[in-house]
Amino acid sequence: MTVAHETEGRILDKAGYVEESVAVLSRKRALAEEEYLADREQRAIVEREFHTAIEACIDIASLLCKELADDVPEQNAAKFTLLTDYDVLSPETADRMKEAAGFRNVLAHNYGEDIDDELVYLTLQSDLDWFPTFLREVREFLDR
Repeated sequence: MTVAHETEGRILDKAGYVEESVAVLSRKRALAEEEYLADREQRAIVEREFHTAIEACIDIASLLCKELADDVPEQNAAKFTLLTDYDVLSPETADRMKEAAGFRNVLAHNYGEDIDDELVYLTLQSDLDWFPTFLREVREFLDR
């Protein structure tokens, strides 16, 4: 199954945004945990970059679902599951992206003490591989 040229262009634009966000997040990995926890501005940058990068991945998933399926799920996590049904994503990547969607919800709907800053820092240090893997699998699908 092929994806419309216009849709592919939108996907690639969003993928470029994700790559830029990952570059910013990668630079923020150099922050020591104590420095990160003490600096609200740094925390805000990391939270925003995670939020918008995950949002862009959700948008990519939505665009693909609209192209592939007659019935597009409303739940973000279900969109990633649907993409496994069409061999766009591996089950492992879909699971990681479902976790990312949940993380995005926390960042989007909470602030201040409601956000676990240590968890965000740990995610920054250990989980940026979500994004390039997701983008690679989407690219491979588009290239088929």
